[in-house]
Amino acid sequence: MQLWILRHGRAEPFQDIDASRALVTSGRQEVRHMVTQQRHKMPAVSEVWVSPYVRARQTAAIAREALGGLSARCEQVSELLLPEARVSSLIEALYQSGLDSVLLVSHQPLVSTLLDVLCGPAEPHYMQTASLAAVELEVVAAGMGRLQWLEHP
Repeated sequence: MQLWILRHGRAEPFQDIDASRALVTSGRQEVRHMVTQQRHKMPAVSEVWVSPYVRARQTAAIAREALGGLSARCEQVSELLLPEARVSSLIEALYQSGLDSVLLVSHQPLVSTLLDVLCGPAEPHYMQTASLAAVELEVVAAGMGRLQWLEHP
């Protein structure tokens, strides 16, 4: 499986309801710039899995557009991508999916923890807003990933 992991762009300051925070203008720009810069390395995105939070959904829409107008039909909204979600549950769902490639759009701490679990924690994989990583997996399981690249805005 080819896996790309994208952290949402910069969002509004914390509010009473974290899930409703939207991207700010600079957050939209950093996501568009990051995905546009890396799209030549992402030719085979077949599905986008995204957190239900507003800022993640907005990030996924920008990414789909920057990747050449992927249809919204290829987007799956999943609570497995919430900030506090269990990495083991996400890995199991990816394994069960049978997909060849997927773009995940999520939050901290999930994105960095997922990279650590898949690729090994020897080097911490901190992701800033709009950071994008590529991981190759022959078998979708903990410790079986090979980090191809990790780019920060």
